[in-house]
Amino acid sequence: MDNPRQPIIDLENQVEELTLHHGPFSAELIEPVITLAKLYIEAYELESATDQLLRAQNIAHRNEGVYTPRQFEAVTLLTQIALSEADYRAANVQQKFAFFVRSHHLNPQDPEILFAYSEMANWYMFTGQTRRSRRLLEESIEKATSLGLDPLPLAIELSRARRLGGICCVSKQLLELVQRSSNTDPDTLARAYLELADTYILARKEAIAAEYFLKANEVSPLSMSVDPRPISAREAISNPLSQQAKIYHIEKDRFNRRHLTLSTHDEILEDLSIKPQWFIVDWKQAHQGFIVPDGNSNPSQGREIQELVGNPILFSKDQLNNVIPLRLEKRMEELKIELSFTVTGEGDLEEIEVKNSTAPAKLDRLVVEALKKAHYRPALINGLPVTTKNVQLVQTFSSDYKGT
Repeated sequence: MDNPRQPIIDLENQVEELTLHHGPFSAELIEPVITLAKLYIEAYELESATDQLLRAQNIAHRNEGVYTPRQFEAVTLLTQIALSEADYRAANVQQKFAFFVRSHHLNPQDPEILFAYSEMANWYMFTGQTRRSRRLLEESIEKATSLGLDPLPLAIELSRARRLGGICCVSKQLLELVQRSSNTDPDTLARAYLELADTYILARKEAIAAEYFLKANEVSPLSMSVDPRPISAREAISNPLSQQAKIYHIEKDRFNRRHLTLSTHDEILEDLSIKPQWFIVDWKQAHQGFIVPDGNSNPSQGREIQELVGNPILFSKDQLNNVIPLRLEKRMEELKIELSFTVTGEGDLEEIEVKNSTAPAKLDRLVVEALKKAHYRPALINGLPVTTKNVQLVQTFSSDYKGT
């Protein structure tokens, strides 16, 4: 029987020969070492793969400097390994390093630098670091303007980052850029109008949203969706401060004395000992499936990286475990809830019904509660929003969710 590891053994021998002929830090080794790492990944020998990728990165640094683009493939693979091992902090570190390298390698006047900013902003956006994402996108809008490039696509991304950060009011930057856009292509302008319309729906200004749907239809009719679709956003399931019960947590003062403190709105939302308080609608499966504490997080809250569960509605896994019986915690991927509802012309969800479910009743109720707070872009006919009945949604709870 053929040895399944033979390709690895052969390449290991080739790398060893190259090392003998050219030395341990020869640039000739970079490509074969990365290829060897890929074979290790395919064989799920991740520790060996990591060693080889770090080796390739070290060789690239010695030969071409710390900003060399030849290390990007190694960094990408190291990120993938970290994600596969649920080492989200390591994955985040790798992505930040990749951005640092790209932004220093490129000339500040090179338009390519905007792609580096956009890529990093998207990573931040879909790992819960929406403040960091917004800062990068605001910076990139300024760079695009100074380079004489259209900043509107970046402003659309900025608005999306605001939505995923739970901000429902309209982005002033996007509004201003749309109002003075003259050279923007029709498809991008239509996307900007649709983004504004979605945001106005979240802000409960449906009449203004309808105006922007019409504008999008006027500039690019083919870009319009016909069926209703979810609006990606982070939403609170209920207002914790409106509840009668008060929630306290223990804090220590500078003398290490413990005392009870009344929890704030944000602290209740992030409390991992209670049922889910918020959710993210992620119908495009763009989210990475975990939340990294953002730049302005309060260290006293002791916030850690949170894993998310669900599709297309994401919940905090720790909070969700508070409503899941222990016997089901390891069988989350088996749970499925099929629902139907009406999407009104204003983007609200009504007549929500659970049609079939393999989940406990508490989980059914939680998903219904979330849908009552969620919003859809309504179906559009000739740019006009209309009500759609019997819209279907299937909610699952895979615990190994990863965005793309």
